[in-house]
Amino acid sequence: MRIIFIILLLFNPLQAIAWDDAKVLAFIVATNPIIQSQHQVSQVYAVPSALNYVLENTTFSGKAGFGGTDFRETPYTVYGGLQFNIPLSSRKEEREQAIKLVAEKKAIDSINISVMTDMAKLRLLESELEASRVRREFLKKKAAWVKERIDQGYASDMDKLWTLAEKINTEDALVVKNTLQSQTQRHKLARYAGKQWQILLAYLKGDETALRGFVDG
Repeated sequence: MRIIFIILLLFNPLQAIAWDDAKVLAFIVATNPIIQSQHQVSQVYAVPSALNYVLENTTFSGKAGFGGTDFRETPYTVYGGLQFNIPLSSRKEEREQAIKLVAEKKAIDSINISVMTDMAKLRLLESELEASRVRREFLKKKAAWVKERIDQGYASDMDKLWTLAEKINTEDALVVKNTLQSQTQRHKLARYAGKQWQILLAYLKGDETALRGFVDG
């Protein structure tokens, strides 16, 4: 029976799983709210360019005093100017940026590990589901062959037919179980994408065009 099953696998290979691990991971990195929040914080603490540095540390100051001028008849003199604040050291900014970048990297790594773990679980469930379908198809074909022998008068094969029927029922139960668990796992994996979870779910269900325009390839 094992040899026949292997031959059946060769002629009926397991259905190819359409989704690609790298695309799923890239989409989640681009849409996950935690990663995006960490990235925004890192950008806020980023060391500014020379122009931004001047703008961020320059304030306008003005005041009015008594006295007047040769050009104005009012009894007030207006003084205005720019005040530039020069920090004693820029190492504090660099240190804060480094701390935020480390936090961002840790957040991304943590989510990546969780995503890859959940992808592995989904792959396992999908492969078990396909294996059950192949075994079920094989058992059905064998049961049909045994039934044909019984119809031809081989009454001794009746026990074999009952045994095959039990095995088919077992595989049916596994198909239902793995189907439900796969659906749950797809939803769990899709939720990493935040508001874009429905797009990722469609891709995990087999829509190869769902991520078009979001990730390369």
